[in-house]
Amino acid sequence: MAIPLRRCFRPESPCQHSMKKRPFILDCDTGTDDAIAIVAALGCEEMELVGITCVNGNVPEEDVARNNRNLLAYLGRNIPVCRGAWLPFSANRRTGAGAGVHGSTGLGTVELPEAKSCPFEERIAAQFIYEEAKKRNGELELLVTGPMTNIAIAIIEHPDFCDYIRHLYFMGGAAAGGNVNNTEEFNIWVDPEAVHIVLSSPIPCTMVGLDVTNLAIMTREDEERIRSLNTKEAVFVADLIRYMSSREKILLARMHDPLALASALFPECLETKTCFVDTECRGTYTRGHTAADLRNRRNREPNTEVAVNVNVELFKDWLIEKIACAGRKGGQG
Repeated sequence: MAIPLRRCFRPESPCQHSMKKRPFILDCDTGTDDAIAIVAALGCEEMELVGITCVNGNVPEEDVARNNRNLLAYLGRNIPVCRGAWLPFSANRRTGAGAGVHGSTGLGTVELPEAKSCPFEERIAAQFIYEEAKKRNGELELLVTGPMTNIAIAIIEHPDFCDYIRHLYFMGGAAAGGNVNNTEEFNIWVDPEAVHIVLSSPIPCTMVGLDVTNLAIMTREDEERIRSLNTKEAVFVADLIRYMSSREKILLARMHDPLALASALFPECLETKTCFVDTECRGTYTRGHTAADLRNRRNREPNTEVAVNVNVELFKDWLIEKIACAGRKGGQG
């Protein structure tokens, strides 16, 4: 049986019937491109950003939490930030394994004022996500741009958790290739057991993998276009893009996590297939590999919508507009 090629397939969105905002929690390991996704999310009028939860990944969870709190305070946003998992299920994946890419603190050479007067949310990430999901009676959506440890903990601790999650969008894995080695993408590699728990659950998922996010590039011209918006949000993003592009010999920055945001709020820029997806947890050489059965050779029930291509120019125009919108909104959110 052939798996059909679909564009933007997902459960019917509540915004198709009303202008009510869609509630989201962003679970992340901020991270340069995570920070850009946060800024863009602040400019998405159709999104209610319920909170940001932190997880070990690009940098230690302590730095992730500091980055998220400092960024929201710097931009004048009153959005809860929750501390989360500081180790993966299997602790042999070292904390802060992405610091060589994102800089020692996660934000490259960009420095934000310390927001010491802004307390963290009292609830830890898994509890916060569960209680907010239950409060919204099945309407909450999740955007996960780091390892899935917090989500897996919520599934284990709360047997009814999956009943309250409308959809989960994640940046991670790849239908082909990897960046830790030939087969493993970083977010999945850090905690493959957590990913297996999530993908084995009944939560509807959309995967935006490395093979597609590698195509979503920003150039120095895009950086200057953003910088010319001349807002705190835009200058911050432009500075991050400048740092990210300095790591590449061809001077470009890859928008991995902002493309995952687009999969939820601007799916028109993506082409997708539905298929069965799982991750390898035991392989000596492939632990953390994402197995996306695009040809349905295993004849398993599809459980994930997988991005297979992106209209880069359409995506970039959308992203820049959301960054501009975030600047126009200023400290309103």
